[in-house]
Amino acid sequence: MTDLLVPTRPLHPHAVAGVPPGRRPTRRLTVLTPLYRESAATFERSARAIAALDYPDELLQVLWLVEAGAAGDQDAARAGAAMAAYRRAGLDWRLLRLPGMSPKGAALNHAFPYAEGEVIAILDADVVPAPGQAVEAVHALEQGHALVQAEEFSEPGTGLTARAKAGEDAVWHASVRGLKRLAGVHVVAGSSVYAWATTWDLVRPVRSDDVEESYHWSLRLMGAGVETGFLASPSRVTATERPAAALRQRARWTRGQLRAVAVSWRELPPRGRLLGAVTVGSLAARAALPVVCAGAVAVRRLRPAALALLLADAACVLGARRDPAYRQRTDTTGWALVVPWHMVGAFAVYLALYEWARGERGWHSVREEPSGGAAVAVGAVAGAGVRANGSASYGSSAGDSAGRPASEGGSRGD
Repeated sequence: MTDLLVPTRPLHPHAVAGVPPGRRPTRRLTVLTPLYRESAATFERSARAIAALDYPDELLQVLWLVEAGAAGDQDAARAGAAMAAYRRAGLDWRLLRLPGMSPKGAALNHAFPYAEGEVIAILDADVVPAPGQAVEAVHALEQGHALVQAEEFSEPGTGLTARAKAGEDAVWHASVRGLKRLAGVHVVAGSSVYAWATTWDLVRPVRSDDVEESYHWSLRLMGAGVETGFLASPSRVTATERPAAALRQRARWTRGQLRAVAVSWRELPPRGRLLGAVTVGSLAARAALPVVCAGAVAVRRLRPAALALLLADAACVLGARRDPAYRQRTDTTGWALVVPWHMVGAFAVYLALYEWARGERGWHSVREEPSGGAAVAVGAVAGAGVRANGSASYGSSAGDSAGRPASEGGSRGD
C-alpha cells in the first residue's frame, strides 16, 4: 500500500544478475508454510510447488503449520494426503500441529525453533515459487544480503477485477523497488521471503498482536541497517476475481501498516521513521484521491489538485509498465484500469481506519472453497506452542515427530 506517489522508476536492481551455471547449493534451507482451513486444492497446489523446487532434497526442510485439535483435523488430513502424493525421497517434510489460532506471527514464533536451516524462507499457502527461486535466493544471500524477497504476482484472470489487480500488483512491486533505489528503505513482504536464520533473530519474537507482521519486520530491519534485495525469480498466486475481497485485503494491509507506524514511532530510528512517513503520506494521498476528484467537479479551485493527483498516479503506473517484466503481468485493459481501481481502492483506507477504531485485529477472507465455503486469508495461522506428540512427520524425518529445536551454540527458541 505504498505505491501511490512513490516513484516506480528507476528500479532498484535485483540482488544478483543470475545464478552461475551448474551451481549446487551447500546451505540447508527451511521453508515455513502456515496453512489454516484451506481447501484441498490449495494443499495440493502448495505440495506441487514444494515438489517442483529445484533444491537438493538432503538440504531442504519443509515445515507445514496447521492447527492442533479437532478444529485442525481436516487440515491435517488434507495435508497428509497432499504430502503423501508429492513427497520427494530424502526430503525432510514435516507437519507441525499448533494449538490455538491467532495472527500468523504467533505461529512463526513457535515454528522458528524447529527450523534447522541456515536460511529460512516463508511461503504462504497459495504461493507457487519459480522452481529456481530458492537457489537464486541462497546465492544472493551468500553475496552479502541479509534478506531477499521474490515478487508475488497474480495468475491471469478473466474478470476486470483480476486484470486490474494484476496491474496494481506490478505497480506496487515497482514502487517498492523504486523506494529502495530512491531512499534506501524496503517494504519487506510477508511471503516469498528468504533470510539468514541470524537475520530472523533480529525481528524475533515476531509481532503476534497484529495482522501485518511483515511491516513490523520492515521497520525493525531498516533500523538495523541490514542489506536487503529483490529476486528476479517470481512467485505466483491465484487471481482475485471478487472486488469486495480485494478491498478487504487492502484494508487489512492498511490497518496493519498504520498501526505498526503508530505503536512503533517513538522507538524507530531515522530510516524506520522515513519508511513510516512515506507509508502514511502515500495512504493519505490515496484516501484523498476520490474525495478531491469528486470535489473538483463542483469546486474549481480543487481541479489543479485533482489533476496533480491523477497525473502523479498515472506516472507511477506508466513507470511500472515501462519494465518489460511488469508489462506482461496484465493486458492493456488491465493497465488502463489501474488508476480507476486506485480510486475504488481508496475506500480500503477508510475501512481500515474504521476497523482500527473498533479494535479489529482479524484477517479478511481472500479466497473461497471450490464449493463456495469461505477460506481464511493466506497464511492466517498462529499458535500458542508446538507439541511434539501433536505432529506428523514425512520423508527423512520419520520417527522424529515434531522436529528438533535448531541449535547453534544453543536453541534459537523464544
